[in-house]
Order: sequence, then C-alpha cells, then structure tokens
Amino acid sequence: MIHRYIQVTGSAYERGVKIGEVLKMQIETNLSSQKLFYKDSTEIIAKWLEKARMYLDYTEKFAPDVVAEMRGVAKGSNLDFEEILYLYTVYERSFFDELISDKCTSFAVKGNATVDGSVICGQTNDERLDEYRSEVDCVVHHLDNESDFESLIYSHPGIPAYMGMNNYGLAVMWTYIDNGQRKEGVPTAGIIRELLNKKSLKEAREYLENIPHAVPNQFSLSHSTEGIASFECFPNKIYEHEPADVMIHANHNSIALKEPEEGGSKTSHSRFEAMEAIVNENVGSIDAELGKQFLANHRNFPKSICNHPSPEHPLSKSLASMVFDLGKGEMHLAFGNACEQPFHTYRFKQWFG
Repeated sequence: MIHRYIQVTGSAYERGVKIGEVLKMQIETNLSSQKLFYKDSTEIIAKWLEKARMYLDYTEKFAPDVVAEMRGVAKGSNLDFEEILYLYTVYERSFFDELISDKCTSFAVKGNATVDGSVICGQTNDERLDEYRSEVDCVVHHLDNESDFESLIYSHPGIPAYMGMNNYGLAVMWTYIDNGQRKEGVPTAGIIRELLNKKSLKEAREYLENIPHAVPNQFSLSHSTEGIASFECFPNKIYEHEPADVMIHANHNSIALKEPEEGGSKTSHSRFEAMEAIVNENVGSIDAELGKQFLANHRNFPKSICNHPSPEHPLSKSLASMVFDLGKGEMHLAFGNACEQPFHTYRFKQWFG
C-alpha cells in the first residue's frame, strides 16, 4: 500500500522508526530506483559510501537529530543504515556524476503582492523520470512529543526532507544552482531538514551562515511575520537577497551574478521569465489558489514552469507542485504536474505563525 501522508510522533529516533515501518516499501522502491539509475555495482556503492561517511560526520556535528531520525528509519524499515546513508547523500552524488537535469522553479510573495498582505510561496519539484518515482512520494507530518513543534515535510521516501513548513510560520524551498565548487560539509537533505526545525527566519539564516556547505544550493526561506529571503549558498561563499514583495528563482545564479556557472539547466532562464511575468501580472491579488495556477502555467512551453517530457528533455517532469500559505498555516501539494493532479491540503494541529 502506498502512503501519501503519514503522521509521526516522539523523539527524532522514534519518528524515524515509524517512518521506516510505514514507508518500508516506498523507501525500498526509491533505493532500487537510484541504484538502477546509477548502474551501481557492489564496488561502486562501496566507493561512494566512503565519501558518504564523511558527509555523515558533518551531519552528526551540525544536524544530530537528522542522524537520529535516519537511524530510526533504518531500524523501522529493517534496512542497513548504509542504505539510508546512500539515499541521504544521493543528491550530492549527482554533482559528481554530472547527472543534474532540468530542475525547479519557485516564487514567494508578501505584503502588497498578496490579496491580504500575508506570505504565499510555492514551487515545482522537477526531476528525471528514470531517477525518482513520484508514485511513492509522500508528506510526513512530524510532531515532537516534548514540545509543541510540528513540521509538514515533502520528500522522496528515505530522504529526510526536500521542502516543507513548520507550525511557527517558516517555509523552506530549494532549487538547484551550481558554480562548480564542491567541499566537505553537510548534505542538502540534512540542511533542509534542520532548517525546518528553526522557528524564525533569523534562526534559519544563522544556521546557513554557520555550517559548511558541501555543494551549491539556493534556499528560498519565507516566514509568516519576518518576510522572505533568498540564499545562494556555495561551498566558498553565501549570498543573501531580501526582496521587497516578490521573489522568483529557478536554476541559475541570480544573486551571485559574478559567480561562474558550470552545468546548470537548459530551461532555467525561460522558466524564470515565465514565473516573473505571471507573478507581476497578478501583484495585489495573489493567494494560494492563484499560486497553484502559477505552477500549472505553460508559458514558453516546453520550457515552462509546469514541466512535461518533451523531445528536448524526454525524462524531465514536475513530480510535485506545492504552495505554502503562511497566512493560514496550510500546505497544498499535488503529486505531479499542477495542471493534471489535484492539490491536497495539509494542516497543523496547532498553528503559531
């Protein structure tokens, strides 16, 4: 049975155990899909795990709860911990194997841009169809029994976090960027999971500034009362941008304009221009429902926000589309293209945003 939404309680380890128990088949499917994609042999996996253990050392230092959760997932799914470590670091591996595909497009708006002055943000999650299986993706609702803290997290099973929000009003989104830099540090999934444990934009900013980054990433952080900010985080430098009321990002460096871009996405500028245009056309009237329409937009097709396979990129697709309403404390997510799939709404037991 496929679980699209599960609720887990307890300590980080206890929540991990429950995730492993309930999502065992989905985690194993994701694991098999990755190994098939990378054409892994026992020798190749062993070689990658040598690097993955280095990433684990940094995670234990800068995000220990993430490691506890991962160990719980291994226990609950009856998988070896190294299998979970493999999934945890698979995004970093894509940089070394040069297998980055067309990726995501995001927006965040606040103040005069929205219908009621609240904060609305959203993005697509675009991946390769031969790498990830959207059929097994899910949302995990975490509740910490020792506090009133909750988080709603979308991810591929077995990977701690991709995007999400918490009940203190912080939403975390993420898009691929690159400047060719690689370094020892905290993997992307660990950073995202730990950011979702922060109650404020200030706390999240401080965390990004004080950890070693393994590969380049752009994080769009939005908070119900503190506003919106973009962070282009490279292993050698971090750039921050706090826009007025509108923030757009795709897969090219838009803050660190002097940074050399290596790799990158062929459709990034087209998607950025499309998102920028439709958001600006609707300034003053944007709400969550309109945000969903942004993610279903086909302007500049096939290089559009709503990503479908095409002759130019036959294996690229929007595997998920999500909108975070930080005025109401709601996460809206469609498992697939926003033009085709219904949005499901997820809420917290307590909302402090």
